[in-house]
Amino acid sequence: MAWEWDESSHKKMQTGKGGIKKLKDEWIWQPVKLGPGAQGYGSHQIGELLEEKEYPCAFCNGTGEKPRGSKCSVCKGKGTVEVEPPAVRCAYCKGRGEEKPRTNITCTACRGKGIIHIEEPIETCPHCRGTGKEPTNKLVCITCRGKGVVTVKEEEEEDIYGSEGIEDFASFAQERFQVNKPEKEQSVGSASGSEREALEVVKELGQADRVAVGRNMSPPVSSPYAEQLCNALVKKRLLIRDGILYSLK
Repeated sequence: MAWEWDESSHKKMQTGKGGIKKLKDEWIWQPVKLGPGAQGYGSHQIGELLEEKEYPCAFCNGTGEKPRGSKCSVCKGKGTVEVEPPAVRCAYCKGRGEEKPRTNITCTACRGKGIIHIEEPIETCPHCRGTGKEPTNKLVCITCRGKGVVTVKEEEEEDIYGSEGIEDFASFAQERFQVNKPEKEQSVGSASGSEREALEVVKELGQADRVAVGRNMSPPVSSPYAEQLCNALVKKRLLIRDGILYSLK
């Protein structure tokens, strides 16, 4: 028993012949209009300078819903977001707007928009080499804040030592960066923006586990990511860990 297509109704009919009879007009092709998210973050390259002010929301892919049936928390259901130009596609989440694919957690760097404002002129971040991530722990790059690019300083700003050259670098560094300040203060200065936010959450709660830390950050982050932030703060001697709880030293 085999099947063939009826030319008039385009329905399958049983036939005793072997094989399938194919008609030349068996398939009908029609143009399809793509939705608002079809030309979203994927149309922009990492590091590409963008001059528009409005973009499809990366977090909901321009649908206005995330998850389906619920209003997107990033664009508030509009399907579009506004970013002050110039801007670049977020390197940390690759413009997806999500911390990780299919997690429904907004990206720490771009807050779910997929696009981040920058100041010109720009160049590839020398610390993360354009990935937007720390080379060692894959958190947001502390230099470019997930953008993948950094603002190039003007020449006069780069000549911070004056016409005398760099002979007085030691005294300059001590004065400008306070290299002799206490170890704890140095660690606070080296903490990334996300780490400082996690530190504030623990400070407010007194003691907190990774779930509480992630839930009280703005926007909320996943528990594994919150644990990475807290463990980094433990290494910097800003937090102490007792079992699953974190608290200030």
